[in-house]
Amino acid sequence: MADRGSPVLDATVLAAAAQVLAEQGWHDFTLERVAQAAGVSRVTLYRRGVTKDVLFDAIVVGAAQAWQSALWPALTGPGSGADRLRQALGAACAVVEEHLRLLAGLSTVPDPVFHLDAEDGTGHRTRDVYVTPFRRLIQDGQADGSVRAELDAQQTATLLFNVITRTYLHMRTGHGWPPARTADALLGLVTPGLLTDRPHGHHTDA
Repeated sequence: MADRGSPVLDATVLAAAAQVLAEQGWHDFTLERVAQAAGVSRVTLYRRGVTKDVLFDAIVVGAAQAWQSALWPALTGPGSGADRLRQALGAACAVVEEHLRLLAGLSTVPDPVFHLDAEDGTGHRTRDVYVTPFRRLIQDGQADGSVRAELDAQQTATLLFNVITRTYLHMRTGHGWPPARTADALLGLVTPGLLTDRPHGHHTDA
């Protein structure tokens, strides 16, 4: 009889699930393939309460945790808002690179992975966990005068997440650009529209 409690997941099964999704894509992401990659039987997964949806949810949670860990040093480190925003943009490219194959697999999922339905029912909004770090850094930079004051912090943060992650993934997997070229070109394109001409300055009242 299947376990009616919480699903039992271990690192081996989670790694196998990520591997299958990365290699096979969503449409061929099955428990049979995950079990084979993990070296266990499908019955074992069933008895642990593991389903395709459980595995997928765990992968999505892992992606959010990886994103938070990657951007945390920029949020908590020293420097102007502009300095730390640049650091965060570089970290965003690096974390996409680290999970490149998995993110390519996630891009085949029919429903949005990194978005939620908009409250007004008109579409989707990016999950807060991905937008909040950029918004905070933009606001910090606006406070110290190193980021353009006229920018809408929430809107710009949403654009940054989508532009950086999607473009980096596409140029790496679709065009075969090397990592350094992709990150340098992308950051070189977006940062001039974010920063003032005094990126190391501090805001003072007149």
